[in-house]
Amino acid sequence: MKNTSILSAFSQTIRLALLLLTITVFSCKKSENLTTALDSKVKVDSAIIAKIKALGFQTKGIIEFQEYYLVEGDIMISKKSLSSIKSPERLMSVGGTISQASTNNLISNINNHNINISVDASIYGDNTWYNALKKAVTVWNSTSNSNVKLNLIYTSLTDYSLDQTNIDITIKGDNNQLDFNTVARAEFPTYNGKPGSLILINLDVKNPFTNNYLNDGQAAWNVIHEIGHCLGLRHTNWETNDPPTSIGENLIAGTPTSDPNSVMNGSTGLSDYSAYTYPLLPSNYDAIAISTLYPVNNSSVVLPYISSNKYFSPGGEDYFKISYLEQGVSYHWRAIGINGTNYDETIGTFTADTTPGIGFPSSGNYQLQCTISGGKYTTPTTVTKNLIVQ
Repeated sequence: MKNTSILSAFSQTIRLALLLLTITVFSCKKSENLTTALDSKVKVDSAIIAKIKALGFQTKGIIEFQEYYLVEGDIMISKKSLSSIKSPERLMSVGGTISQASTNNLISNINNHNINISVDASIYGDNTWYNALKKAVTVWNSTSNSNVKLNLIYTSLTDYSLDQTNIDITIKGDNNQLDFNTVARAEFPTYNGKPGSLILINLDVKNPFTNNYLNDGQAAWNVIHEIGHCLGLRHTNWETNDPPTSIGENLIAGTPTSDPNSVMNGSTGLSDYSAYTYPLLPSNYDAIAISTLYPVNNSSVVLPYISSNKYFSPGGEDYFKISYLEQGVSYHWRAIGINGTNYDETIGTFTADTTPGIGFPSSGNYQLQCTISGGKYTTPTTVTKNLIVQ
């Protein structure tokens, strides 16, 4: 397996040049506005720095970023969640003796670890990042011993009947907020048991050595990484002057203190997931880490959604997307009439998350049903969506 550092493919000369130029994709360089703020010596309040340090993060170079504090390059901590913490020490725990690391806050077992990701139109409209997101979600969901269930919900394709409070993570383009050589940023889980709620993707970022946009494999690597942060994984190669058992560094038993192949290493924005076996995580220790934090319950149930419009014209066709992606699952689709509409049609069983075009012959009320089976969960689950043809 290759080393995931962006420097590994280059000579020592390039290494030195990189250090001199301080080009670190996906980490230390901030956006232009943030760099300006840093250069003008804007200081973060010492009480805030103390809280962030108590939570186990490095405090060098902390920057205010809108409603967040930016730490360790690509991690956003919301001001609101930080201000609600009165005694950070109460949140601390220490895991095993040798390991990768997790955050102090982890995701609670609400909804059996079903986590809904809202896909913004900016991502859905970009083939590279859209495909990267689908691949990243499949990778996390296919980790055999982990109970994480990520659902992709395409808000631009819904009738907006979904309660927005059920959205756990929003992934969207940065709208030029991030620096030209910063790939992405994400939040960590909050003290209330929710995952990190935001991932920002720099849709315009380019490889500084080729001036090309990131390819599909590089984009997938970065989305896998950022979702890892939202789930509570820290940078595997974090560095600190504190001893390994100090407050805030929650070490994950069964993993090494150093893992060059980990997708959670920082400063790896040019790494390419295509070099690894889909849909496995790049390192077996990544799988051990997430499975230790969220051990699988094979009898738990996936709670998926169907993304589509609600209203249709007779004879028209549309495509429907199921939210849950995992290697080895199949989707059985059926449509029935409801509220007096006489209709019953088996559409078919597919392995892709998107249906072929589906249409309805006449005006009426219909219900589309999708049953998910296979994969690591033993209990099939069926999701429905009511449609109106008029």
